[in-house]
Amino acid sequence: MTFRTLARRVRDTERPLGWRQGALRSAVGRYRHLGFELTWAFITGTDPGARTRLDEAGLLAALETVEASRAAWLVETDAFARRRKAQKREARLPVDPAEMRYRNGPRWPGPRAHEAAVFGVAASRGPRPAPHPVPQVRSLVEPLEAELDPIVDAYLGAGLGPADRRRLRDLLDRIEAVDAGLRRDLGLWGSVMEVRRVAELIGNDALPLVRRGWIGDAASVTEIFWAARGGMTYLPALHTYDETAWWVEEVMIPAAELWIAERHGVPVGFAALGGDWLDHLYVSPAAQGHGVGEALLAKAKRRRKALDLHVFEQNTGAQAFYERHGFSLLGKSDGRGNEEKLPDRHMLWRR
Repeated sequence: MTFRTLARRVRDTERPLGWRQGALRSAVGRYRHLGFELTWAFITGTDPGARTRLDEAGLLAALETVEASRAAWLVETDAFARRRKAQKREARLPVDPAEMRYRNGPRWPGPRAHEAAVFGVAASRGPRPAPHPVPQVRSLVEPLEAELDPIVDAYLGAGLGPADRRRLRDLLDRIEAVDAGLRRDLGLWGSVMEVRRVAELIGNDALPLVRRGWIGDAASVTEIFWAARGGMTYLPALHTYDETAWWVEEVMIPAAELWIAERHGVPVGFAALGGDWLDHLYVSPAAQGHGVGEALLAKAKRRRKALDLHVFEQNTGAQAFYERHGFSLLGKSDGRGNEEKLPDRHMLWRR
């Protein structure tokens, strides 16, 4: 029975309330992005594992919560399918494993995404399962758990800072390596399942997804570019929004290796590579300060052995950002080489 059929049964007021609650549980069985028990607890506002009987208002509110998330997930899925179809047709690009882990991993698409992630992570603070009976597995898993604990504390407290985000990225990479090694060498699957689930739940909420861009991202790239440059009050107004949109779609994207940063399914930043040049890296003003630029730059570094870039001399924040991430100054110009005619700096990073 489909999710939509079950949703209709939940709304059927001619049926007994308990029967309708059973239909809701079946619907959650078909859409359980946090796992069944956590999804049920989140949408009903109950403790994980509780068997609370819902009243009419609670039943409908729970259904609306899961329907809103499912609708957002369907929009994401459709956009992903259209992008992959175009990319396979044009360039035969393989699917990025990191993106597939994000798409299939524990998270709550759509409204209340952060609230759901916090709920799921907080639920993990309860008693841990018994230690794994195989000593070799314990020796690998327990250090991962110890590294995860302070990250969980920070996430549930003031939130992840730059150092926490870097530790989380490193931890996710180690979890992946340990899990792959256990499956390959000992045939043990899922030995790090719980620590992976919690780390991915935090990562899928707090870290942006950086994915390959395509022409279908033109409108989002234009919005980000326009908004980010709008905050640079020293820039002259050379082009209209429509002219910028034409340039993004017809000139910049076709010539670039484009990477998009998403938060909860919404593009919030992009990086454009032209050969070994980082031609553009912009983050939406509302998303700045949350590791989006850092994630985009990390992806660009993984794609190249060296990166050159130009940054306006008046953009001292960007200069400091690039210096923190290993770029050094190669030279300065008086601006005759850029359209804005503003002094800029040439910076370089090498692996």
